[in-house]
Amino acid sequence: MSKTLSYAYLGTVPSTSSGAGHAATPRLSDFRFPESQGEALKGVHRAFYGKSRKAADRFHWLFPPEKDERVSSLLNWIQTASFEVASFGLQKFLQTRERGALVVNADYRPVHSPDEPAFDWIPWADIQKTRDRILQESVGYYNPAVHILVLVILPSPSGRSVAIWRRKLPIPPRIFLAYQAQITQAIASLKKDYPIHVEECVHGKRSTAVSDGIHRLPGPSKPTPPPSPKKKRKWYKLWLSA
Repeated sequence: MSKTLSYAYLGTVPSTSSGAGHAATPRLSDFRFPESQGEALKGVHRAFYGKSRKAADRFHWLFPPEKDERVSSLLNWIQTASFEVASFGLQKFLQTRERGALVVNADYRPVHSPDEPAFDWIPWADIQKTRDRILQESVGYYNPAVHILVLVILPSPSGRSVAIWRRKLPIPPRIFLAYQAQITQAIASLKKDYPIHVEECVHGKRSTAVSDGIHRLPGPSKPTPPPSPKKKRKWYKLWLSA
């Protein structure tokens, strides 16, 4: 078990000071999780970036997480370790100085640490290439000074689509205060507009269209909610055919 995961289970954070009677200020470098370095995402490349299917057929946002134990346990773990995961996500944002999201494949475990989930940081440029509106708006609209975004994915058996769940974790106040200057500088360096690339159908042919840009100021707007669930088809039947 990693040092960070131990803190998560114990409900504590790493101490950077031995002084008694004073609350230590955690360092972002103290928060570490296994990273797959892209290995966990190799099997979902077609689902994320395939051009033969519409984004709505590649990304499924409405599957109930409790139907798969791997997903439900992973989401519960992320919530339990939200302090540590949010701090880790902030570290990635400050390193890249760009919007992005932590992604976890519920069907992947690293060989060197099979009891822990492995994270990947996907930057805005790669998110935009998916042409999925909900995914782009989720990453384009969140406020990096307040939250970090975590995406949990579960590939279909064919690898052509993924079920996906999103969670926004608040940046812990102590972490924000300790890194407020760096956060402010990173946000100031962000682009003002984050245009959404979506598919449109013209004369029976699909093409990529650019919708209105996303503006950071005066404040983030609410992402487009997931579409209403389709009736009559069970989720598992849709999943097996995807």
